Amino acid sequence: MSASGGIIVLGGSGESGRRIVDHLARRYPRLRVASAARRPHVVEAGPGRRECVQLDLREREAARATIAEFDLAILAMGPTPAFGAEVHRLCLEAGVDCIDINDSLAVADQVLALHAQARDLGRRVFTGMGFTPGLSSLLLAQLAARRASPSGRYHIRSCMGAAYGGGESSPHAILATFSDHIEVFEGGCRRRVPTPWRDAQGSCPFPGQAEALQTIPFSALETASLGSGRSRVADGVAALDARYHIQYLKPGFARFMARFRWSETTLDRLARKFHASGQTMKAKKDADPDTVLWVYPHEAPEQGLLVQGVISSYDLTALMACALADAWLADELADYQGVYTVDQLEPESWERLSGHLARRGISSKPADLAALRAQGLDFGWVEAVAGDAVSDLAHYGANWYTAKPVHPKMVPLQKRFLVESEVWAALRGARRGTRWITFILLTLMRWRRHYRALADLRVRDDAATAKLWQAVTRDIAMFTSGYSHAREVLGRDEALRLYGKMFLETGRMEMRWLWPDASVFAAFDQPWRAVSDYWIAFLAGCEALGVLRYRLREEQGRISCMIEYCAYAEMFARLDCPELALLVREMEREALEAMAAHSGLRVNWTSHEDGTAEIVLGAPSAVVQAAPAEAV
Repeated sequence: MSASGGIIVLGGSGESGRRIVDHLARRYPRLRVASAARRPHVVEAGPGRRECVQLDLREREAARATIAEFDLAILAMGPTPAFGAEVHRLCLEAGVDCIDINDSLAVADQVLALHAQARDLGRRVFTGMGFTPGLSSLLLAQLAARRASPSGRYHIRSCMGAAYGGGESSPHAILATFSDHIEVFEGGCRRRVPTPWRDAQGSCPFPGQAEALQTIPFSALETASLGSGRSRVADGVAALDARYHIQYLKPGFARFMARFRWSETTLDRLARKFHASGQTMKAKKDADPDTVLWVYPHEAPEQGLLVQGVISSYDLTALMACALADAWLADELADYQGVYTVDQLEPESWERLSGHLARRGISSKPADLAALRAQGLDFGWVEAVAGDAVSDLAHYGANWYTAKPVHPKMVPLQKRFLVESEVWAALRGARRGTRWITFILLTLMRWRRHYRALADLRVRDDAATAKLWQAVTRDIAMFTSGYSHAREVLGRDEALRLYGKMFLETGRMEMRWLWPDASVFAAFDQPWRAVSDYWIAFLAGCEALGVLRYRLREEQGRISCMIEYCAYAEMFARLDCPELALLVREMEREALEAMAAHSGLRVNWTSHEDGTAEIVLGAPSAVVQAAPAEAV
């Protein structure tokens, strides 16, 4: 689809809007991308042709003229009930296709009612293309298309951490869910029912959470499209219910608020208070940066689809809208005329949207929570990918000691891995009652002695590096004190086997947080190159910290690396635990192989007992064969 006029993002200064502008500008540097808002604002600096437009939608004629300058409009302004379908009508009058991220059921009905008008004008309106609906609709469509639920009953569950605070319009959407009645799709039709505050579906065992969380029921916008008579999956969906959890927001509070009929003035005041509270709560130490979306058949939640990661719902909203824009720009939606939700599109379009989302770092996985945990995916796998720069990925060039901030659930998870480990059980069995308390106290005393023995390594030229080495030596001393004491109780072979197992299982979880998931590298033109570049940046960061030294040589389709010094191995040897040196390299080897799993990169890794290693990375065979011969 020609986009010589560019794309205008209405509400471009908001939480979702500014992300949409940034992602589009990075992906399409030659494309004109305008951020439009009523108030004067400054567009975020970055690659691409970005510009600001001050646009007051209340000035209808001027707004229509401005929109007409562009080829595509993305409607990200909020709160959406304040605008209804009026902006969609403006786009139709201006002869411009549009994509919205609407999250209001009432507005969804209004927009869907424009189908005949949009079709007659030859225009395209894609509505509900955000997080929920949008991404949730895509997962539902994929499940329903393969009849995942024999009874046709499906559930949508979302869990959002408080680390992002929220935008100014978000509280309006939250307050709108505090109702004594909701609309559901039940018995193959749309119904209004009393809000089920205390039914059997009220809690959800979201992945990455220590316990099941209580949820708040709300009217799923998919209800509007399923009941429209145009949904591609309506015959496979007999019932749908949707619920969400937001960190620190208690269902009891929502239930209390639902008892009253609040005036618009009061709702505006409450929304401002909610927004201010969100900005305060995001600074709390345990504010969770994770978002989870889980859509599943009633009979088998583990056969559902999950999207999980250290990412905000605003990012997921923006990336879904951008995936629609990708499809529009690729001329993949040209056959549609009228108004469409995700489930009203053809199945081929769902697959294309999934591909565009994957190119932006977003993919779903089967909801087998035990299998995901076994893979170390306690923090999920999705990550927003805006452009082609590997250096934009999280923790690029960082290591365990320089990657900040550490996830608030990291320490609780580390403790869980410890107390659930076989070595913990073996030691508890060997040292019962007061002998166990004595074992713990003696281990803590040994930890202090080992830490003092490494004092010279904390002497550094600059304060920042010295502080990092306090953490390095503290961790090594903790590990060697526990291991050496376990060695005395269990014997060397058994202690090394059990301690090594715990170390590698915990390390798998930690490295999955530190490094991107293999699926993220599908977003790059050369996944194997992106993986190798990311890993080399990790080595460089480790060398800068002083925990290793390495040499690198790159030939045609082949990268050879020699890790020729390992500070961890030196410390293990000094503390009389030299047999631990192999574990660090083994953890890194497993993490690299996991990161490279879908890239075609071949990994040949040989570790040595002194912590050194030889690693050879090979490009996919097709790349090597296509590379030009070097001059002799």
